[in-house]
Amino acid sequence: MLKRDNAYVIKQQLASYLADFKSHKLSVGSDDFRFIEGGQSNGHCIVFLHGAVGNKSQWRGLMQLLSSKYRVIAIDIPGLAVGCRTESNQYSLTALSNYLNRFLISQNISSTCLVAHSIGANVACRYSAIYPEKVSSLVISSLTGWEQLFGQSYWNKFSEFKQLLVFNSLEEFKELFSSLFHEPPYMPKALLEFRMRDLQKHQTQLFKALGDIQQEFHLLAEDLKSLSCPILAINGMNDVFIDMGIIKRVENLLPEIKMFNFAECGHVPFLEYPKKTHSLIKDFILSNRKDLALL
Repeated sequence: MLKRDNAYVIKQQLASYLADFKSHKLSVGSDDFRFIEGGQSNGHCIVFLHGAVGNKSQWRGLMQLLSSKYRVIAIDIPGLAVGCRTESNQYSLTALSNYLNRFLISQNISSTCLVAHSIGANVACRYSAIYPEKVSSLVISSLTGWEQLFGQSYWNKFSEFKQLLVFNSLEEFKELFSSLFHEPPYMPKALLEFRMRDLQKHQTQLFKALGDIQQEFHLLAEDLKSLSCPILAINGMNDVFIDMGIIKRVENLLPEIKMFNFAECGHVPFLEYPKKTHSLIKDFILSNRKDLALL
């Protein structure tokens, strides 16, 4: 994260905890939903989806920024959020999309903007393809698998990512953590050790989820081609999981996608360039909500 962004992040995070955001655990039928909600109850809804080993709390800063005009919700995705699972233990992109749809139905949400990161962005693309009438706009950050638009397999890269999640020492875990950033931030040893033990505890569950997702990863190409809603894509130019040569080809193939590529940035733009990322997303969402353009 840029040092000049430190004050901004602290301000947004603090404001989000002081704001009227509520954490919920809700059971509907066989589903359990864990989510944070805030903002305008009658406003257009924005739903935030995290990636592998992420969680709903990572979105608090951006939720705070958008809460004055929108209803904002961040949900834990089963299989991807550590310790969160479904009763069926099924985590394909289609299964997770249907889980998300059941959640939105439970909250009486008929239309939403999806903001998603990493594998959560793959879920968002699958959901948008299955339920196009329910997605007003789509923000995908660090989406993986663009290669499939050109007939190239992402299977090997996906397998390599899973292998990164196999670690036997703190040093190996630090390598995984560092690989996500262009300039890895400092993290206290005690926090790294806690995070490592937590992931090791739930490693079997995480691998089950990633295996299910991998089986449907090939659907991304057709999903992307089928989407008609406005799309914003944000990438880090130093992301080890993204080929920038492929991104340039995507810009030519799908010029309707608004593509922004951050220099000196890895897999987590919202952590390395939070202020810039937040501003881009806010402007994009506002530009696609004409009823709010003058507010």
